[in-house]
Amino acid sequence: MWIRPMLLSDVEAIRSLESDIFSDAWSENNIKDSIESKFDYCIVIEEGYRVLAYIVFRVNEDEAELFRIATDKQYRGLGCGHKLMNFMISNLRDMKVKKVFLEVRCQNKDAISLYEHYGFKNRYQKRILL
Repeated sequence: MWIRPMLLSDVEAIRSLESDIFSDAWSENNIKDSIESKFDYCIVIEEGYRVLAYIVFRVNEDEAELFRIATDKQYRGLGCGHKLMNFMISNLRDMKVKKVFLEVRCQNKDAISLYEHYGFKNRYQKRILL
């Protein structure tokens, strides 16, 4: 397994994972826009030319926002989420980022556990009414 920048050639694989994992999956254009943005950092974990996991975060001066982190369901439990979070946090420290924001659904217990492991706290709770 190795970590590398996300490439435009990864869009199809990322789109497939998005559709499989998220109810609000990003479109190909959303993914391309992030890859091409000068503010966004798009990173993948790859093994054997297959994208296993990815993270997308944005840095704006001394704040950052985690937009996406996901691992292929077949490869969960191998530490990909931790590798990506460590990568992000290490880079944000080097950039002197002071705050990181993210949103997570309250029923996504695995993600909440991952974020709490890294010291994230629940500051605001949104209610979405359907």
